[in-house]
Amino acid sequence: MNLAVLPEDFPLLASAAQRIASQKISIERMGLPPDIFAVGERTFIRFSLAQLSGHQVDQRYWRYFPYAIWLEPERSLSNRADYLNEYFEMHLPRSLKIAKRAMKWAEPLFYVYLYHFKPNDPVFEKLAHVAQGFFTGGAIKSGTALNSLTHDLNLFSTADGPKCIAESILKTKRGLMGWINQFDLWPGFPATVFAQSALIELLKFPKEKRRQTDYIHLAFDWGIQAQNQFRHPETKILFTDALLLAWKGVKPPEDLKTAMSAKLTSVLGDPRVDQEQWQGISSEAVQVLVGWLNTKSSE
Repeated sequence: MNLAVLPEDFPLLASAAQRIASQKISIERMGLPPDIFAVGERTFIRFSLAQLSGHQVDQRYWRYFPYAIWLEPERSLSNRADYLNEYFEMHLPRSLKIAKRAMKWAEPLFYVYLYHFKPNDPVFEKLAHVAQGFFTGGAIKSGTALNSLTHDLNLFSTADGPKCIAESILKTKRGLMGWINQFDLWPGFPATVFAQSALIELLKFPKEKRRQTDYIHLAFDWGIQAQNQFRHPETKILFTDALLLAWKGVKPPEDLKTAMSAKLTSVLGDPRVDQEQWQGISSEAVQVLVGWLNTKSSE
């Protein structure tokens, strides 16, 4: 996609951000997200019908435009530079200037950022930049969980946000859902692409941290669902390697070894007899677990 037609600096958005800072919006928390995929589909249809008819899209539908940017490739507005330019340069900055409209227009930025997290995508980076300007520009009431999330924890930094969030979740020692409640998020947050990226950052922590009991409890709480299935199957190899390789050449406490062995075998099976489930996981990690299991069997 050619983004050459999109301006580099978004002067109207910068002006809007400055005006927001002086407005008394004082947002304290986000509500529950809509069904963003259904909204995105309906929005895509509206824009497609407008294109076919040659009519302009009604102003009220532009608010939902972000939900339709990153649908599947054949049903997406991500390749429509004309629509992107009109949204970012006209409709969004104009609406962010009006206090009673601002949050209605910022809410899609918040949820699309989390559900469609796409670092290094030029359009997504534009959206993240706008969202960061709004949520850290004075519109959010200071001292609130939302202010801490977006300002102190760098949520809208595509480079640092996932790691900052992972560190925060581990630091609170409340578990994943405890952290979610602390920051007034919704129960479905762990299913977002952003949360998956934060989990990946957690799994990259230094091995010294990965040996800590709080870390291990969080990793299992976050990475494995109640049905003994990986919350994000794409993290299976990284998850298993992170937990086991931290103990290569190091003897864990017996209770911790027993608990980790039981949980991993309940999810992936015994690697001594069920090797298929362990394909892709490093042989060194497998050997760590096999060593634990053999020691237990010989006792």
